[in-house]
Amino acid sequence: MLVVLGLACGCATVLDLEGYQDAAASLCACPGFEKVEQCAARAHARISAASEAERAVWLARFEAEQCGTLCEHAAACYAAIPGCEGEQPGCECCPWDNAVLKCSDTNTCQTCRTCFELATEAPDMTYECAFGRSLLLDVRECACSVCTDDCTGFCQNLELLTTDPADTCHACLEQNCKVSIDACFADKPQG
Repeated sequence: MLVVLGLACGCATVLDLEGYQDAAASLCACPGFEKVEQCAARAHARISAASEAERAVWLARFEAEQCGTLCEHAAACYAAIPGCEGEQPGCECCPWDNAVLKCSDTNTCQTCRTCFELATEAPDMTYECAFGRSLLLDVRECACSVCTDDCTGFCQNLELLTTDPADTCHACLEQNCKVSIDACFADKPQG
């Protein structure tokens, strides 16, 4: 099974399922990943322990989100590497701790804030889920380009999002950014 991927250098490369370490290495070349302790080795170990099916799913996501060429998606792809024991919404192996991915040494998930929590609740001192942070980036990008007048407070990090249909920002997002707002609001902790 072959997957065509673009790597950080911008050139296309063909990776078979045994070439996943090249994909992980391209993620670790993104700015900020130098702070992830043993970035490529940690990714390689988790991917090696995954089943062939899990690796195929991860590589498909890597390609779909263009993680090798778009570093803004790299954290979510790195966090999605298979082999995180107990992973679920609100619990990841590599959540964000301020500006650094904080990976578990034991490959067990760590509690983190989902997109819904990041968008609708005041910040606290807990980790941010890499996947939730990526979803929120998509919402913010749409809100701040399409709903600029209605979502000024959100775009300036002064206001949180709401599920109130009477809120002008929410109404604009529902009309113009439905896919990204629905994905964010569906990303909630289980339980």
